[in-house]
Amino acid sequence: KPKTLGLDRCAAFRSAQGPRGRPAVAGLFNTGTNFLMKLLRLNCDFPDACPAQPHIKVDKDNPYEAEIRIMAEMQMARRNNCSPFLLQVPWGKHNPVDWRGQHAAQGLEGVDVDGVLPVVVVKDPFTWMRSMCRMEYAAKFRHGQAQCCPHPVMKTRTVVRFRRERPPRNYTSIVDMWREWNQAYVDVEFPRLMVRYEDLLFNSQETTKEVCECAGGKMKAVFDPIAEGAKGGAGHGYHETGHNVAALKFSNESLRYAHLTDADVAYVLDHAGPLQDKFHYPASISRRRLFGEKRICQPDREKWLNSVGLKTSRDGPVPIDDESDGVVVNGFFFRNPKKPRRPGQIFQAIQKANRAHRGHR
Repeated sequence: KPKTLGLDRCAAFRSAQGPRGRPAVAGLFNTGTNFLMKLLRLNCDFPDACPAQPHIKVDKDNPYEAEIRIMAEMQMARRNNCSPFLLQVPWGKHNPVDWRGQHAAQGLEGVDVDGVLPVVVVKDPFTWMRSMCRMEYAAKFRHGQAQCCPHPVMKTRTVVRFRRERPPRNYTSIVDMWREWNQAYVDVEFPRLMVRYEDLLFNSQETTKEVCECAGGKMKAVFDPIAEGAKGGAGHGYHETGHNVAALKFSNESLRYAHLTDADVAYVLDHAGPLQDKFHYPASISRRRLFGEKRICQPDREKWLNSVGLKTSRDGPVPIDDESDGVVVNGFFFRNPKKPRRPGQIFQAIQKANRAHRGHR
């Protein structure tokens, strides 16, 4: 059964907002917010919903298709008496909850925050840290080479600039970021739901139904579990994780403890333990010893660079292939210094993607 937090506040939300209430996703980077958004979009009907916009011509393989159609509904909502489907909470899905009412994400200006039911996606801190090692978005933390990340956890001091124009937030470690950001949503008094990413993977229909009905919606007759990747879209590029691949990955306890030492696990339990227990994410040093690695991970920088198509030079990492214009690693472009600085179409697209990552909401 899903371990959803906040179901006791659903009746109050529906009573206060009536048919105009809407759910909207929130969550830290790499928690599956797009996955939940698409599950709701495909499986939940709401009263007073703005009609879909099938006349808008969008390539079905375009990862931005859903966003384009939803933004078209936002425009219709301003001209008609209807309620649009929301891509995210009005204050920005990755932003801290204390931004509620103090900041409006692009396209959501003027949306009544009281009419929105935040649905926060939470992921197991152990697997979430590994996701952050692969793609950190606006969070900058010391994680050495990806081979050993997040070890050592106690040295992952994290700085997050959620918006360029606002001061950054500082966290003692990456796991402290997980705890503080999520704990703030646990502590609020207004209606909100907090759902586990793992429940979306392994119990998709029941979890989606809980969210849908809590906000006043009705499930469609046939459930669409979304077998394909759900992460493609604005700010994410084209790297996607399919539902089946993710299910295998997040049910593997050896991967959960990969690269971690007893000290790493002890640090996570000390800094996130109570909140981790609230969401039923059991962990222990004994289980790490049972499923984890026996030797402490030792990073090999050159080996890691070679694995992503780079090599060391006096000017820093450069492409192994001397004929290459450059290599993209984790959203960043490593230019070939032997090539002229002519920003062609590919380079401009990469620069645009980097700006989107740095300014990710």
